[in-house]
Amino acid sequence: MHVSAVRPLVVVGAGAAGLTAAIFAARAGVRPLVLETRAKPGAKIRVSGGGRCNVLPSVASIDDFHTRGSTNALRKLFASWPLERVRAFFEDELGVPLVREDTGKLFPASQDARDVVAALLGELERVGAELRAGVPLAALERAAHGFDLTLADGERLAARRVVVATGGLSLPKTGSEGAGLRLARGLGHALEVDYPALVPLLAGEPAWGELAGLSLVARLRAVQDGRVVSERRGDLLFTHRGFSGPVALDVSLFLTAPWAAGARLLAHWVGRSEPEWDAWLRQGGRRAVAAALREELPRRLAALLVERARVDPERSFAQLTRDERARLLEQLDACPLPVAGSEGYRTAEVTGGGVPLGELVTNTLESRLVPGLYFAGEVVDVTGRIGGFNFLWAWVSGRRAGEAAARALQAESAG
Repeated sequence: MHVSAVRPLVVVGAGAAGLTAAIFAARAGVRPLVLETRAKPGAKIRVSGGGRCNVLPSVASIDDFHTRGSTNALRKLFASWPLERVRAFFEDELGVPLVREDTGKLFPASQDARDVVAALLGELERVGAELRAGVPLAALERAAHGFDLTLADGERLAARRVVVATGGLSLPKTGSEGAGLRLARGLGHALEVDYPALVPLLAGEPAWGELAGLSLVARLRAVQDGRVVSERRGDLLFTHRGFSGPVALDVSLFLTAPWAAGARLLAHWVGRSEPEWDAWLRQGGRRAVAAALREELPRRLAALLVERARVDPERSFAQLTRDERARLLEQLDACPLPVAGSEGYRTAEVTGGGVPLGELVTNTLESRLVPGLYFAGEVVDVTGRIGGFNFLWAWVSGRRAGEAAARALQAESAG
C-alpha cells in the first residue's frame, strides 16, 4: 500500500496535551500533522467542569500531583512552564480571560468550554499545523525513517517523530479508549498499571445509599497500614451508589490504585474539631444525644451515625458510658466509610498509571526506549488533584514534548 512522503512530526490526539504539543511544535518551526479519533477535537475539554472547563488551578505545588516515578523529575517539568506563564498563554496569547472562583479554580470568563477549544484550534490554524479529525490510528511501528502509522481506514503515513497524546481510558464517550497505552506497550514500554482515578466511590454497605442527595463539607482521610496517605477537605456528596463530590474524588486515587490495597476511608464531620466533639459528648445533661446531634449535622446522617455507634437514640448525654462516648466520637471524628470499589472509567475524571516517567527523558518527554517517540498528558503516569491540575499537566507536558520534538528535528536538519 502506498505510503505518503515522510512527515517531520505527527501528533496523535487533539485533546489538551495534543493541541498544545502541536501549537508549540509549529511555533518552534516544524509544521506537524495532528490526528484525532473523533470528528470534533477537544471532546474532553468541552465536557470538563460541567461544560465550563476548569482550565487551571490558581495555585499549585508538586504535592498536588501523584506519580510512581521521580518527584524531582516532575518538579523540573513543571518548572519549565510555571503556572503564571501558562495562565498568561491563555489570557494574553489566546485571548481567553480566566476568572477565579472561591474554590481556587480558574474558568474562562465566558463560562463556556467551547471558547477554550475554539481558541486552541484558532491558534493551531494560525501557526500552520494540519489537523485531520475522525481518523483513528490503528498501528504505530518503528521504521528506518522513524515511524509508520496505519490509520483505521488502511491509509499509511510516515513520520520522523511522533508525539502520543491520546489520553487514557477515562470518560470513554470522549474518545479515550486506551489507544496510546496500547501503542506504548506494543513499542516496549512497561506501563504502570492503569486504574480509574478521581472517580466516585461505591459504598460497601447499603445504609449509606439511604443518604443519597445529601451534601456537606467533610474532611476525608485515606489510611493505609496505619498511615494517613491522603487528607482532603471539601464537599462530600452521598449518592445511591456511594460517595462522590470533589473531596471524595480527590482521595479516591489512594483507594482505587493497585498499590492502595487495604486502604481505608475515614470521615471527619467538620464544624467541630476532635477535641470539641469530645467535649460536646462529655457535656452531661438530660438532652437526648440523637436530638442534639441533629442540630449539628443533617438529620439522616445524624441518625445513621448514632445507629452505627450502637447507642440508643434517646439516651441522654449524662447516661452515656465511656464506651458509648468513644464509639460516638469515632463516628464524628474518624467515621469509617466502607468502600467497595469505584464507578470505573465511565465516570472517572482521569486515568491513573500509564507510561512511567522513568522511561522518558525528563526534559523532553522522549522515550528512552524508542528514540523519536514522545508522550504527553494523561497517557503518562502523572495524576493531579481535581480542580484543573490535570489540565495543567496536559498543557505543560504537551508544550514540553512538542517543543522538544521540533528542536530535535531542526538539529537533525542542521546536522
